Amino acid sequence: MSNIIGIDLGTTNSVMARLDDIGRPAIVHNKEGANITPSAVEIDGETIMVGLEPKKNARFKNNVFLEFKRNMGTSKTYELAGKSFTPTELSSFVLKKMIKDAEQKLGKIDELIITTPANFTNEARAATIKAGTLAGMDVKHIINEPTAAALFYVFDKELTPGKYAVYDLGGGTFDLSIVEINGQDIKVLTSLGIASLGGKDF
Repeated sequence: MSNIIGIDLGTTNSVMARLDDIGRPAIVHNKEGANITPSAVEIDGETIMVGLEPKKNARFKNNVFLEFKRNMGTSKTYELAGKSFTPTELSSFVLKKMIKDAEQKLGKIDELIITTPANFTNEARAATIKAGTLAGMDVKHIINEPTAAALFYVFDKELTPGKYAVYDLGGGTFDLSIVEINGQDIKVLTSLGIASLGGKDF
């Protein structure tokens, strides 16, 4: 059986989860013991750091990259010391760190599911899959973030059958899925989002 984890590759923070032995979704903490990892990348020559320390350093250093997820699937590049980095490459650094942390707890990870904003274009979704590939993973699925939240609640709660609006208010995006739920069956009726109405924009 494959060892598979899911990662919410966020604009400001990322988080990973897996299904436990009886099939319940469970957060996987990073090596620092936190349930979230800041989506911050610091590059110093050949040294690449990801997470809380780069986030703290962002105020004082010009070699820290933040919020690159907003430019996934575009031609935007980030320049540093004569080198260029794409949003896909920077995202792959975040994924690599998280996968390494997960493997220290769970053993070798074989497959990956990544959530993306509902408004992501096909190009942004392809760039996200490529980031997973660059991180050495087989990306099994891409799921809209509010849809992933709906799937969790269908599993975790006994919801009255009907139609539900599920919001994902992130640091960069604001997404919505309309789902129809009947027991543990879920049908996504529509999913959409706004790229620049996340917490950063308030």
